[in-house]
Amino acid sequence: MVSNISLSSLPLSMMLCSNFRQNKMRNYGVILGFMVLFLAACSINPQEKGTIVLNNKSDYLLSDIKVKYTNSKRVDVLGDLPAHTSYTYKIHYTDSEDSITVYYMDHEQRKKSLTAVGYAAKYDRQRYVLNIG
Repeated sequence: MVSNISLSSLPLSMMLCSNFRQNKMRNYGVILGFMVLFLAACSINPQEKGTIVLNNKSDYLLSDIKVKYTNSKRVDVLGDLPAHTSYTYKIHYTDSEDSITVYYMDHEQRKKSLTAVGYAAKYDRQRYVLNIG
């Protein structure tokens, strides 16, 4: 047989204990929520370090895009970048410092260059943004 017991009929010590448990559970829920938010913020990094973001803000295609490293003599050919698009390039670090230049051909077939990173080193990883156009 199930009986309905109201809180007012319970002794004061049981009511306080019940409220304490509810508050304690609520506190655990708040702490758990903050921990989940913190872990999500740490694991999802929308601005990844060690990258160059190439933004083609022009109305034209950029062609023959190359990334050249000054000291290591590395050259990465990226190809074309359509109008109003972006490309994220991951920097390839070496044991020595380097500088990185981006070369491209504009819509009038003129060769252009931009210094993307004046100083790149393993211990100083950053996110660089190049706006072209």
